[in-house]
Amino acid sequence: MKASIKSFREKDKAEFQMIGGIVAILVTLIIAVVVFYNIAGSIDTTDIDSGFDGTPAANATGSVMDQAATVFTIAPIIAIVIVAVVILRYVGQI
Repeated sequence: MKASIKSFREKDKAEFQMIGGIVAILVTLIIAVVVFYNIAGSIDTTDIDSGFDGTPAANATGSVMDQAATVFTIAPIIAIVIVAVVILRYVGQI
């Protein structure tokens, strides 16, 4: 009996550490979004494109922004799913 209580407490610690890790990932993601859009928004593509025919820098920047928007949209959904799995696992133990 004593061994099962000890293992249950260790499982709780692991779940709390997992939730803490998820929160740290979400905070890091928020910081990454803010930094990325501040840097990407300040790139002046007109000076870069002046030496080329067409607008390759503007096209590349637009493509990167589209891909970043997709990643930054999907990443929080993945984190929410992981949190839901942890919650369902905890409820299943009760």
